[in-house]
Amino acid sequence: MEKKAEHGGWQEMLHGLFQKKNWLFFVGLAGICLIFLSDILFGGREGSTGAARQSTQQAVSAATGVQELETRLTEMLESVQGAGKVQVMITLESAGETVYARDEQSDTQTTQDGSDGVTDRKESYKSEHIIVDAADGKQPLVETYIEPEVKGVAVVCEGGDDITVIKRITDLVSVVLGLSTNRICVTKMI
Repeated sequence: MEKKAEHGGWQEMLHGLFQKKNWLFFVGLAGICLIFLSDILFGGREGSTGAARQSTQQAVSAATGVQELETRLTEMLESVQGAGKVQVMITLESAGETVYARDEQSDTQTTQDGSDGVTDRKESYKSEHIIVDAADGKQPLVETYIEPEVKGVAVVCEGGDDITVIKRITDLVSVVLGLSTNRICVTKMI
């Protein structure tokens, strides 16, 4: 009988960990762990570049940035009159984009045959990434980083059944994130 109670205790504890508010955190944490694990396991293979490591770091940075933004937005929305307890989820179009500097060369040669006036034109174009020495080896030079774009926001709150609260929250999220209101969903918390 004790083993059944003990087994039931584990089930209750696991069920408690994977409640609605915790599962997203665990999925994000698992994703970050997989990214770091893949870098450790496959980082030394031939063909692994500093650019791949850098894009992995940027993806982790974007995930961390979204979590921070969700936290700040949650704190702000909880101060809206009538909102009560709030949970926020932000989705992104992409994890951002890194634009690398390129060395581009073009050459045009024109020759003209004097006897019949025929012109011959040859164009050549060459483009390659600029590689620089860094502390951990050679890496491409980053020209710019394009921040990830917010795709949508879901807000679940205790006051989500009041149309006035929904309007206040929708307007606030729209202004803070620069989103159109059709990308924002506000609903009542269970």
